[in-house]
This record gives sequence, structure tokens and C-alpha cells, in this order.
Amino acid sequence: MKCPICGQELKPGKKDPNYLLCYNCKKKFKVPQKKVKTVEKEQEPEQEEQKYSNIPPKHVRQKREEEMRKAYDELLAVGDGKSKKKKKKQPEPKKEEYFDDDFDDDFDDDDDEKMSKAPIIILAIAIVVVAALIVFMLLR
Repeated sequence: MKCPICGQELKPGKKDPNYLLCYNCKKKFKVPQKKVKTVEKEQEPEQEEQKYSNIPPKHVRQKREEEMRKAYDELLAVGDGKSKKKKKKQPEPKKEEYFDDDFDDDFDDDDDEKMSKAPIIILAIAIVVVAALIVFMLLR
């Protein structure tokens, strides 16, 4: 193709082949789309070329979509109580199985009496001694 401004031959760009470059007038032009290819594609009823590798073909997508719609409809029917399949109700588990008396004791605040108060007393005495030393050093 020739440049419409100066008439020199256009060359495809190195960075983007969708553009033709004219080195004489330093302009770039978009590559014209060929209508011949689109006519050929319309004549041949082959499968369309997939553009993305992670998207399955159309017939697979439709099949999965139908399955999902069916499952969703069944889910909604179960919520309304209009289930097609009747499921047996499972017996409710006894409360004794889930609750253990030892488990509840771990979170009670009444158990503080069982813990020794000796570390707290020692810590308090240490704080008083350090405070006395600081006051003594400042007044000296």
C-alpha cells in the first residue's frame, strides 16, 4: 500500500503490526481490514475459532449451564417444601453429645479463686521496691 500523503510505500511497524508506517512523512496509518476474509468465514459454516483457552466450547458451556439451572431450581424447590425427592429426616443428635461439663468450666470466671495469687503479690512488691529506688536516687 502507498502513503496517501507522499505516495511512498508503507511498511508494517515493528512494535505494532496493526499500523503501517511512512518513513518519508513520518506518519502511521491503520491497516485496512480486508472484507474478503469476512466473506470467506460467512461461507464456511465451521466452528468459530476460540479466542481464549480457558473458556470451554459453547456446547459444553450450555450443558453446564443447564445442569446448574436444574440444580438451582431443585434447591429453590427444597426451600419451598415442594421437593421432587423426599429425603428421610435424620434424627436429631442428643444435646449430651455436644455439650461437655468440662468444656463449660474453662470459660467460667468463678475459677479465679483456684489460681495462686503469689506471682501477683511478688510482682507488686517488686514494683514498690523499684519505685523506692528511683525516689531515693532522685532525692540524693
